[in-house]
Amino acid sequence: MTRDAFAEVASILRLHIIGVAVTACIVFSWLLTGRHAVDIALLGGVDWMLINLLNRITDLKEDLANAIRGTERVAAHKRVFVWTWIALFAASFAFSLVVYPELTWLRALVQLIGLGYSISIVPTWRGLKRFKDLYFLKNFMSSVLFVLTCFAYPLAVAGWETVLPGGFAAVTVLVMFFVPFELTYEILYDMRDLDGDALAGVPTYPVAHGLHRSRQIIDALLIAATTILTAGLLTGVIGLREGLMLAAPGVQFAFYRPRYERSMTRADCIWLTHLGSGLLLFYAAGNAAWRAAGLPDNIFLV
Repeated sequence: MTRDAFAEVASILRLHIIGVAVTACIVFSWLLTGRHAVDIALLGGVDWMLINLLNRITDLKEDLANAIRGTERVAAHKRVFVWTWIALFAASFAFSLVVYPELTWLRALVQLIGLGYSISIVPTWRGLKRFKDLYFLKNFMSSVLFVLTCFAYPLAVAGWETVLPGGFAAVTVLVMFFVPFELTYEILYDMRDLDGDALAGVPTYPVAHGLHRSRQIIDALLIAATTILTAGLLTGVIGLREGLMLAAPGVQFAFYRPRYERSMTRADCIWLTHLGSGLLLFYAAGNAAWRAAGLPDNIFLV
């Protein structure tokens, strides 16, 4: 496969999104259950592939307006992509029904939400809409998908038991940190897609409020994520091991602000996502080295 062909496949499937979802599941599954659940993470990656592929099939108007790489190929071979999605969906559910039956209802919920992003099935007082057409839910439901695939999947396979000393209070702190942090990615991507979303009438924060106000929302979300994790650390709900994730909002801020000043590009957003995957891998490697050195598994301030 040539470099250009790979780049087109990566764009169509949004491999950077799949990559960060898989990496996040591996890291959080270890934190929550004590196991690097690579198998569960890969199944979650398949679910994200299904969501992304269906979205590319149904969002041709927006993607053409935003000049997203690979859109012309999807438009020219739409029927092939539809049948590919059906085959992947059927095969993955047949596999998980046998190997991970406890994930069936969660996977069905994830795909239902994903379907709601691509097709008008969400009931509103103005009729059926897509999540993408609904202010706030357009971004928030994406963070819900990440919580389901990265937190709920490994917990379900572990029988809804966690090894975190703080129990489900600690799980709650990590989820409450993760959601606002993840939402900053969504808004940054919406900044990049401002023109196409405005043309399609998608009510993103940049479309509804402009770039300056959207930037303020991102900063507020980074502060909120930092505050939540700090509170959990200072109250002893989580330990320093989990508290090390406080570095992520700072790195996010340092990366995006100079790029925002010169206007976010598609490449910036992709590299931002890869940076998130890299931070997760660095975190996992650092914890492994820490344990290998015989140091305490965790340290609590309270």
